[in-house]
Amino acid sequence: MHKRLIIFLILALILGLGVFFVYEKPPRPAIKETSTVEVDPNKKVCTGFAKWTEDGEFKTIRSECITEKEYQEALNAPDYLCKYYQKSIWKESEREYGKKQYRYTEEKLKKIKALKDEGKALCDAGKLKEGEAKLQEAIKIISFTMMN
Repeated sequence: MHKRLIIFLILALILGLGVFFVYEKPPRPAIKETSTVEVDPNKKVCTGFAKWTEDGEFKTIRSECITEKEYQEALNAPDYLCKYYQKSIWKESEREYGKKQYRYTEEKLKKIKALKDEGKALCDAGKLKEGEAKLQEAIKIISFTMMN
């Protein structure tokens, strides 16, 4: 009799928890999924960085400002990825800082440069997908190169 009572209580507990979790309401998301963002097309978006000078002035260095509309157009341009990948390859494999960060062999650097040049030529010829593929190959070589 005692065993049956324990089994009955355990089953009742499991059933009760099951019903509780089925009918529990999920928490409301912190951000509405249907929220919209109003963007002023004339608002300026600036690149570069700023620092405090010894005089206590906050000074912007190497800054280029464009409107939000121009920025969105650049992001949505068909050749955006071609330009982005080329700049990324330059930063990681051609400039001195990038070369110091990775353990490149001369063979890898030549292969990266050749792929970048091929990709650039294809992008310039209007074959964007093929050019992006070549540039991605170069980025994969960079990604799988050990860092110092």
